[in-house]
Amino acid sequence: MNQNAKGLKGEKSKEQLIECAARLFLEKGYNATGINEIINSAGLSKGSFYFYFSSKKDLAISVAEYYSQMKLTEVSETARDKTWEDFIEKLVGDTIKAAKGGKSFGCPMAVLGMETAFLDPDIAAKNYASLKSMIGIFEDVLKRSGISEEKATISAERAFAIYEGYLLFYRLSKDIHELEKLLRDLKEFHKHLK
Repeated sequence: MNQNAKGLKGEKSKEQLIECAARLFLEKGYNATGINEIINSAGLSKGSFYFYFSSKKDLAISVAEYYSQMKLTEVSETARDKTWEDFIEKLVGDTIKAAKGGKSFGCPMAVLGMETAFLDPDIAAKNYASLKSMIGIFEDVLKRSGISEEKATISAERAFAIYEGYLLFYRLSKDIHELEKLLRDLKEFHKHLK
């Protein structure tokens, strides 16, 4: 095997560890997920893990970056050229669809961020920065929907708090009605701004 092929295989193994950890951290939680479980889920050896990551915390920082890239890309694409109501219909509608299929566990950045906030500030800081970026996306959509720049900033923070709050309610209750209330309240939210 040539050097280039080894490098590609190595990158694939690293990505596999990050993706498996991301799924397990979201489904079970950071503290409830052990390194051995991640390794077994990825189908790799312990040596592979320690070749790429010095610790579970080191992996979690990569997972936070993975969540950020994945979620920000998804939300940015959902927001592209949409006004508030269309954006919320699509964003929350996709979440409801995933929840009905057993594939929604809340906001990955908030889940990992809450669990690590006081124990691992480096991980929490990455998640916090990502959440602030999502508020920026909400703000852009509100501006595109006719809300003044000054009002859009504050309103985006409030709307995002509603969004994250209902995702937390859903994670705790596993009740899809919480997501339906999220859809209702975020659609109503814009009407009260005009």
